[in-house]
Amino acid sequence: MKIFFLRLLLILAIVFFEFSFFDILLPATPAPLILIASVVVWVLLSGFPQGLFMIIPLVMLFDVVATGMPGVLTLYALPLAYTTSFLSRRLLVEHRGMGMFLYALFVGIGALGYRLFDFLFFRSDDLLGLQEIFSGLWLVFSFSDIVFAIALSLPIFLLAYASIRRFEQSVGVMSRNDFLNVK
Repeated sequence: MKIFFLRLLLILAIVFFEFSFFDILLPATPAPLILIASVVVWVLLSGFPQGLFMIIPLVMLFDVVATGMPGVLTLYALPLAYTTSFLSRRLLVEHRGMGMFLYALFVGIGALGYRLFDFLFFRSDDLLGLQEIFSGLWLVFSFSDIVFAIALSLPIFLLAYASIRRFEQSVGVMSRNDFLNVK
């Protein structure tokens, strides 16, 4: 039960940090980068099936607090988590050095994918044809947004990776200690 409350506290802290600090400090971010980085990190550390137990409550809480109902990020997090799992198994990149840079780059691309997902499935209702959609994409992405998302994703990913990895290790130690104490 203690581990459940610790995980809930971590989810609340991540959502609180996104809303109260990150969105105020950097309002021009193209997507909730901290949450996207957290999704990628949990899949890298725990795998796809086990990571879903943390990812789904995290993104649903964010969407509910932001809009009042589950929305874009909740729908986008599942394909992002699956893609992360697929790429991590296929690329077999170590979680050190260049691999960390590639995963951070993936977080930046994931943030741009979030904007594209939001535009295509939720904002393109007023556009009538395919030509209007392609012309609207130039309004969604600018060169500065792309560079900003990719440059900001590296420190955010590294911070999220170190924090979540340390949390998961400490929860694993607590879980083993609780298991050993049961007779």
